[in-house]
Amino acid sequence: MDIGVITNPNSRKNLNRPNRAEVLQSIVGQHGEVRQTHTPEEIKPALREFLRRRARYWVSDGGDGALHWMLRMGLEVLQEDEFRSGGFGLPLAVPTNGGSIDFVAHNVGIRGNAESILAALVADLKQGRRIEEVEVDSMLVRGVEIADGVERPFQTLGFAAAAGGVGQRFFEKLEAEGAHTSWNILSVVTRTVTGFPFASTPVGRLPGAPDRMAQYARDMFKPTLAKVAVDGRALPWQDYTGIHIASMSLNLGNVFRFFGLADVPGQMHGIIGSPTPIEIIQRIPKMIAGQRLTAARLFDGPCREMTMEATSEELLAPVIDGEFYQNVKSATFSLGPRLRIPKLVGRSFQN
Repeated sequence: MDIGVITNPNSRKNLNRPNRAEVLQSIVGQHGEVRQTHTPEEIKPALREFLRRRARYWVSDGGDGALHWMLRMGLEVLQEDEFRSGGFGLPLAVPTNGGSIDFVAHNVGIRGNAESILAALVADLKQGRRIEEVEVDSMLVRGVEIADGVERPFQTLGFAAAAGGVGQRFFEKLEAEGAHTSWNILSVVTRTVTGFPFASTPVGRLPGAPDRMAQYARDMFKPTLAKVAVDGRALPWQDYTGIHIASMSLNLGNVFRFFGLADVPGQMHGIIGSPTPIEIIQRIPKMIAGQRLTAARLFDGPCREMTMEATSEELLAPVIDGEFYQNVKSATFSLGPRLRIPKLVGRSFQN
């Protein structure tokens, strides 16, 4: 078998597509198999079967979140006794465009939705054509989360994390807006900037001042209390308005561009520190342009590892590839394996 496809019928884009798996299977044909997975727990049995049948390509039908869970579950399955030996490893992972941001697919030059990408892959296989591949650095995340009062280790693969501070709060606000569109990204930014004067000056205490606007900005700039170290060096702050790290550059809805240094093989890019809210707002033009950020209480540079640990009763809630992790006590972000991704271009973006 050449291709294994994971599709989630409960995802936002598939809710009105009851025959989604059948459509994808008709495209894959005898070259592979499509499995519906309603929950992350259902992904593992599908991946086990793909490994047993030596599928060369794993395809996630969705955006960065679908790719994230496929890689996380794949990493866990490969540690099982059955697959620890025998030459098993992560096959070529194929992200598709179908989510809200799709920065992984865009970064490696993949264009098209799942249907068109699968059609291109099948056509290449039928014709025996060489399929171009690219290699990218992944980010290995190892952490400890607390569930029902019990500490539990976890690990996953990812590419970008808003681990605390304004980036993590931003994704919470963006999720409340619905789809991660450019318009909603701008809406979150606008509401934050316009609410900041009411949250930080005496104007906000005047009768009739817009409390909702002020509270919105306060929520966005609420610091994360943690101990953070970069490449073994403890950073000197305790209240972080930004804890961000990535193994590849990020284009956020064609509005913001971050982590350009992560495109150098073998290094990640961290943006970590305690700049003030006004310093963050003043640097929005640089974020749009994708330039490095400078401030007195900010690290913006290359690294190979970042560790963080909660220092208050409020646990950490990092967002990794757009996926929310809750009740995290500590986490280490380090360079993960380099992943091979086939560079495919479908004919259409239509769904």
